[in-house]
Amino acid sequence: MSKILKNKVTLLISGFLLLLFLCHKLAISKTIEARKDYLSSKSNRFAYEDTYQNLSALNKKEVHLDSILRRLDHSGTSIENNLLREINKEADKNGLMVIDFNPAHVFKIDDTSYKTFNFILRGDFISILKSIHYLEMKSSFGQIIHMNFVKNKDNRTSKFYLEATIFIQTLE
Repeated sequence: MSKILKNKVTLLISGFLLLLFLCHKLAISKTIEARKDYLSSKSNRFAYEDTYQNLSALNKKEVHLDSILRRLDHSGTSIENNLLREINKEADKNGLMVIDFNPAHVFKIDDTSYKTFNFILRGDFISILKSIHYLEMKSSFGQIIHMNFVKNKDNRTSKFYLEATIFIQTLE
């Protein structure tokens, strides 16, 4: 009798394991796969919602920047003339001298054209910083990509002066 009981228990356990395996193959694995699909589609939905929100924010930013450009209209003259005019105005206001203003260096990467303006200002450190801050933050000529300060000595007067070489880059 114990052999029959042992066979029944073995058959019951193997049947139970077979039943678990079949349930997993037929139902549980499909449920897990459906859940993965649901979670991925849910994350895609959030990505699309973020895209629409970003598009809305970009449209608002475009309108804002267009209004700034209209406000900073420079009467159709070239950007070099306007930049030189602003540099001279700031130099006069802060007691600086414009030593050199070179023509723009233009280079292209893909479809974007970069113009880099190079000029040298002479004066004290704080005045140079005030002028550069105005040119970068309050005007529409681009961003400062390089500044180099050099302390030189005038041999005739034996006085020291500070010169700053500045590069402003703009996109077109």
